[in-house]
Formats: sequence, structure tokens, C-alpha cells
Amino acid sequence: MLEWLESPVLIGAFIVFVLGYWLGSTARGASKEAKEFDMSKISPAARADIENSLQKGAKIDAIRTLRTDTGLGLKDAKSVIDRWGQ
Repeated sequence: MLEWLESPVLIGAFIVFVLGYWLGSTARGASKEAKEFDMSKISPAARADIENSLQKGAKIDAIRTLRTDTGLGLKDAKSVIDRWGQ
């Protein structure tokens, strides 16, 4: 009944699948840091650059400016920029 356990390839594939699923489920959604980000950490100059970039529709530039100014990761910076005007 459990003959598949005798194959190291299948065992390895199963382990990779389980680890991938587990790691993927922990990486979903914005981090706690992005959800609780303190906007006062952004310098006035960076805030102005971000506002200008967003007005021009240059979301990537806004994310880049935020990351440079605050040290946030890409995913967290994108999450902050997505919530910027809300």
C-alpha cells in the first residue's frame, strides 16, 4: 500500500512540494511592517518625489523612491504605495 515510500525520488518530490506549499503560504500578503508602516519615516523630499511620480502615473519610480528613502523591501514598498492615496 505504501510502496511509493520506497522511491527516494518520490519522497524528495513530496518534501519539495510540502516545503514549497508551506513557504508560499507564509509569503502571501503584505508583511506586518508594511501594514503598520509609519508614514512619518519618509523624508519630506522623498514624499514630494513620490507624490510627483504618482501624479505622473510612474508607480515604479514612486516605489523606487520609497525603497531608497526607507529601506523597505520591494513587496512592502509596493504595498505602501498601493495604499498611498487611500
